[in-house]
Amino acid sequence: MKKRVLIISAAVITVSITAFSVMSFNNLKSNETTQLENNTVAMNTEVINKMANRIFTDFIYDVGPRYNPIKKTDLDAVRSFNDLIDLEHAQRIVDYKSISVIKIIDDKESNIRETGNSDALTNKQLEFIQASNYSTNLTFSAYLTEKNPETGTIENTHWRPYFTVIPEKQAEYSEGKEALKKYLKENSKASRDKANVDPEKLQAAKLFFTVTKKGAIENVRLDRTSNYPLVDKTMIELIKNTPGTWKPAENFEGKEVDQELVVSFGLMGC
Repeated sequence: MKKRVLIISAAVITVSITAFSVMSFNNLKSNETTQLENNTVAMNTEVINKMANRIFTDFIYDVGPRYNPIKKTDLDAVRSFNDLIDLEHAQRIVDYKSISVIKIIDDKESNIRETGNSDALTNKQLEFIQASNYSTNLTFSAYLTEKNPETGTIENTHWRPYFTVIPEKQAEYSEGKEALKKYLKENSKASRDKANVDPEKLQAAKLFFTVTKKGAIENVRLDRTSNYPLVDKTMIELIKNTPGTWKPAENFEGKEVDQELVVSFGLMGC
């Protein structure tokens, strides 16, 4: 009888220990899951907050030419594709298949182009680039073979550098570039708050405007929306009504000329 009681007692103890163990494991697992979920939410919130702070701190990314600036006098002196790239990259090139000089219109490659099949630009290509006025946007689309600097193998490559033709002396804002960026960022904040801008939905946008030879602001336009019409409208009004003055650009003769500039805002983009 005592033996039976001992066996039953042992069984009860075993069941109790097992039940306690299962409960403890489940509680531990539940706590770990809850903790993991809380950590995940905290991490996501932190990432979103950091993203929002970065975006709104750097809301205005740049003010200047659309692409890599190249002075009109420097462009007129170009005779080959190699004149446009650094020596290190030029030394990697083995052979050229074709090079096209293409005019960019409204941020898109147009059908206005001239094509050659060597590093040396053709007469038509030279005439093409030398006829480019200030603020013209160009790309040189080069299909070539080059030696991979790491493996030494010959590879087919497509290079496409972009340039904006600029005057020898660019237009300048009286208070300076950084002051202009600060003005645009701070005075657009109210519209961003009112529009409840979501950092994940904000898009890269570019605001084009021309500083005329008389120092006036004209031809203000957006290339695309930032996804928030109120912010777009505010940016247009701000650039139109910028305080201070603009000093016009000058050509190589020192004569005042028009220059188109671009405000890049929203998310960092092309």
